[in-house]
Amino acid sequence: MSSSSSELDSFLDVVAKVAASVADAPGPLADSRNALAGAGLLDLGRDTADEPDALHWLTHTVRVAAESSPSLAYVLAARYAADLVHGSAGEASEPAFALAVATSAPVVPTALGPRHVVVLDADAGEARTMAWEDVADSADASPRTGLRLAGLVTLNVPEAAAGEPLAAPEALGHWDLLTSAVLIGTAHRAVREAETYVMERHQFGVPIGSFAGLRALVADMDLKVKGARALLDAALDRGSTETVSATAGRAAVETCVAAIQAHGGYGYIDEYPLAELLRDAISVQARAGGRRLHIARVAARALGPRDGSPS
Repeated sequence: MSSSSSELDSFLDVVAKVAASVADAPGPLADSRNALAGAGLLDLGRDTADEPDALHWLTHTVRVAAESSPSLAYVLAARYAADLVHGSAGEASEPAFALAVATSAPVVPTALGPRHVVVLDADAGEARTMAWEDVADSADASPRTGLRLAGLVTLNVPEAAAGEPLAAPEALGHWDLLTSAVLIGTAHRAVREAETYVMERHQFGVPIGSFAGLRALVADMDLKVKGARALLDAALDRGSTETVSATAGRAAVETCVAAIQAHGGYGYIDEYPLAELLRDAISVQARAGGRRLHIARVAARALGPRDGSPS
């Protein structure tokens, strides 16, 4: 698959249309499986596994999908991250990915019915692949407010179910890129919603978007998203992912909060998507490992390990 901008742009146009149709569908994500498969989204991770530009295609796919459905984008991100662990060999079928950090158990999206789960230990840099049927009984499927269509469940993996560890030194970086893309796409949707609202809503015979305070608020939102997007593009080109991971979550949450403010009281009601976008942004930020993890990684890169030992 070529990385030419025209090919990628054409593919992303398809992604946008499919994601919009999925977002408008009344049922669960599983009902859209045929549409997702027909557009090539479900197998994109494997189809691009041997391509040098695979991360560009995967990352921008989830970014564009997130503008319509953060839940769909997160499910795709988890699928692609799991595929990247195994590459083109495809040892895991219908996979989903989850990150385990010291402060929280792994959380897996199950909306598309995974058959295998890849759990990455962020501290050890090791991944374990296990059959979903072996861990499903241990999963906590309590309802969640964020990413409500992703079918998130928390795993308490039985020792007997955990497969042999697989060295996956690049897996955390891949997860950084994919989850940052989901966050940036979600934030971009919030900016679009705010821009549309302030230009359509009138007071005193003029759009409220002509008021200086709202213009500054929306402009600041746009700057945050464009800054995060620039960091994502830089990470894709140069391979260092800690900075965008430490930035994208906060940018997305702050942008969604600002979009709610731009809508006034309407921002909190279900007829508008802003409150749900905020919940989704908070959930993705947590599933990405949390800001504390990534700030520590940025500090370690710049200052070395806390104990002073060589990295």
